[in-house]
Amino acid sequence: MEKNMMALNRRNSASDFYKRYRKMIIAVILIALMYIVGHIATGSFLSLANVLLTFKFATFIALFGLCQMLVICSGGDIDLSVGFIATLVAVLTAKVMDGQNETLWIAILVAIGIGCLFGLGNGLLTAYVKLPSLVVTMAMANIIQGVVNAYTAGYSITGQPSPVVQQLSAKMTGIFPNIVWVLIATAVVVMVIMYRTKIGVKLMGVGSNPVAAYLSGVNVKRVRAIAFVVSGAIAGLVGILLIGNTGEAFKDMASMYVMPSIAAVVIGGVSLNGGEGNYIGVILGAVVLQALTNLFVAFGWGDAGKWLGYGIILLLMLIAYVREKISR
Repeated sequence: MEKNMMALNRRNSASDFYKRYRKMIIAVILIALMYIVGHIATGSFLSLANVLLTFKFATFIALFGLCQMLVICSGGDIDLSVGFIATLVAVLTAKVMDGQNETLWIAILVAIGIGCLFGLGNGLLTAYVKLPSLVVTMAMANIIQGVVNAYTAGYSITGQPSPVVQQLSAKMTGIFPNIVWVLIATAVVVMVIMYRTKIGVKLMGVGSNPVAAYLSGVNVKRVRAIAFVVSGAIAGLVGILLIGNTGEAFKDMASMYVMPSIAAVVIGGVSLNGGEGNYIGVILGAVVLQALTNLFVAFGWGDAGKWLGYGIILLLMLIAYVREKISR
């Protein structure tokens, strides 16, 4: 009898664990499957160098995914301007740094200032004027792209990242990319804030039940607006990291990250209705997308295959999550 009870408890524990982390487990399985398929096809896909390269480039998707997670968590919003904010920051701060560590702090202030400015615009129009975030951030993205185009039409993009930024973004410690350490540190800070502080409680409370949050004394509009401001500030800082990785700035350098950042959130299992903030899942979603990209490169399918794969995986994950919600 006692053995049967112990076995039952183990099964229940395993079942509870699977239900709680099911979406993350699915992401891990997808990563494993892609690496197995790639290794069978190429014979070298599972090499340590390739795995580390995947994590390096997935880091940038995951950092933009953090921007999306914050605004989605606070109310089911989406920020289409993050890649364009990063591009504007990259173009402007490349000349500010100009290969010098001494001016890095100025570049960081510029990045945060630009990000907060456009994020505040997104937040005020979305939270207070009650315009759809999709429309607001798309318009903001077009405005920023226009500013970038106007600036680059009159001035050539000059300047280089500071040595510190290059060391963080492009260099390695041994065989381990330094940018991955940045992501690990970011993940620790984000998870502590989301699950161990009042800020995280308010953020997820506003996203899951804004009426209850309001009745509890939380300023729902302000929290949603601040989420956009923080999203913009993070996007600005990621823009500096991108310069460190590429060594130079160009006018379309970060716009390609917008859709993958949203896809990473969905694949990572964060509810698009808000109220969830699982950043580890977002990181796994980013790794799924980067592994898929590497797989298509190995097959010689290029960008067409990459975007097709993104769309198929995104649709399948959305269908699976919607069916799960309906079955409940």
